[in-house]
Amino acid sequence: MKVVLVYCWKAVSEPAILKVMKCMGIKVVILDSPMKDYHADADFAQKCMRLIREKAVNIIFSYDYFPLLSMIAETLKLPYISWIYDCPMYTLLSRTMCSLYNYIFCFDYQYALRLKESGGRNVYHFPLGTDVQGFEEIILGADEEKKQDYKCDISFVGNFYNDENNLYRKITFEPYVGGYLEGIIAAQQKVYGYNLLRETLCENFISEIISKCDIKLSEFYSYSERELAVDVLGKEVSAREREEVLYCLGHRYSVDIYTGAELPERLKKCKGIHNRSKADYQQEMPIIFRESKVNLNITSKTIETGISQRVLDILACGGFCLTNYQKEIADYFEDGKELVMYTDMKDLMEKAAYYLVHDEERKQIAFAGQGKVREFFDIHKRVRELFSCIDALN
Repeated sequence: MKVVLVYCWKAVSEPAILKVMKCMGIKVVILDSPMKDYHADADFAQKCMRLIREKAVNIIFSYDYFPLLSMIAETLKLPYISWIYDCPMYTLLSRTMCSLYNYIFCFDYQYALRLKESGGRNVYHFPLGTDVQGFEEIILGADEEKKQDYKCDISFVGNFYNDENNLYRKITFEPYVGGYLEGIIAAQQKVYGYNLLRETLCENFISEIISKCDIKLSEFYSYSERELAVDVLGKEVSAREREEVLYCLGHRYSVDIYTGAELPERLKKCKGIHNRSKADYQQEMPIIFRESKVNLNITSKTIETGISQRVLDILACGGFCLTNYQKEIADYFEDGKELVMYTDMKDLMEKAAYYLVHDEERKQIAFAGQGKVREFFDIHKRVRELFSCIDALN
C-alpha cells in the first residue's frame, strides 16, 4: 500500500491532489509545519522523520521542490516526488537536486531540459492538472445573485510583479548599461513564446545585475549567474507586459482585475479598469472564469514553454481563454477551437473585439476547451499517471 507524506504549504492545488490521492486508495499523511530553512531546520526534519517512521511512509510528495525533503528522502532511501508549477524555482538550484531519490516532474519542457543538463537524474516534463469536477460543483452551487456579481466583459486574475520582489525596480544602472537593458527588455516584450533575454544579455552586464540586485545564495546552491540575471529581467518584462495589455484593453472595454498586488498608477486612472481585489481560489475564481466573457492569460516571461495553471483552470471552469502564444499551449490546444491565442498587441485587441460580440462562437470554444482539459488535464488522471510513472521507474 502506498503511504504518502504530503508536505502542504498552501499551494493552490493541494486540496485537489489530497482528494485524488485518497480516492486512489493512497494513505495520506499531511505535514504542514512551516519550514524555517530549506536546507537546515532540525525541528522540521525531526518531526518529518518521526512521522515517516510512525506512519510507515514510503513516498514523500510536494508541489514545488524543497531541498530539506530531498535530504530526508535520501537519508531514509525513499522516493521524493516534486511536481513543479513555479518557474523559476530557486530551490532547484540546490545541489540536492541531483539526488538519485528525487523524481522531479516539471510543467515546463524547456525548464525540465535545463534541469537535466544541470545534473538532475530523474527529471521529467509533466504538464499540470486541474480539478474540473471540483470547480464545476462550486459553479453549480453558487446562487444566481453571486454569479451576476462576477459577470463582466474581460477579466484578469493574477499578479503584477510590481512589489519588492521585482529587484530590477530597486536599482539604478549607469546610463549605458541601463539603456542596453531597457533595449532588450523592450525587444522581449514584443516576442511571444521565446525567451531572447538568455542569449542577448551581454556577459559584461551579468555580474553588475547580480551585484546591484544583491542576489546571494548560500554554498548549498550551484547556479549560473546568467540564469539569475535573466530571471530578474524576465520579471520586469512580465510586469510591463501585464500593465500594457490591461491599459490598452481598459481604454476600450470594461476590465475586472482580481489581484492582491497594488495596481500600477496608470491602471488606477484608466476608465475601464475595475479593481476587484484578490479572488479566493476555491470559492470565487471558478465563478469569475465561468461568468467572464473573456478571461485573459498573460504568461510570465520566466515560463519559457509551459502551460500555466491559469490556462487550465480557466478552461476547466468552462471559461473562454484569450492567451498569449506559448509553445506548449499550441502543442496541446487547437487555436481558435479550444482557446484563442494572440501574437502581439494588435492581434490581442482585434481578437478581444471580435469575441466580445460573437457570443455563440465564444461559447463553443469555451465548451471545446473544457472538453479537452477534462480528457487530458483532469487532476485525477494526471495524478494517476504521475504515480504510474513512479511505479514504472522502480
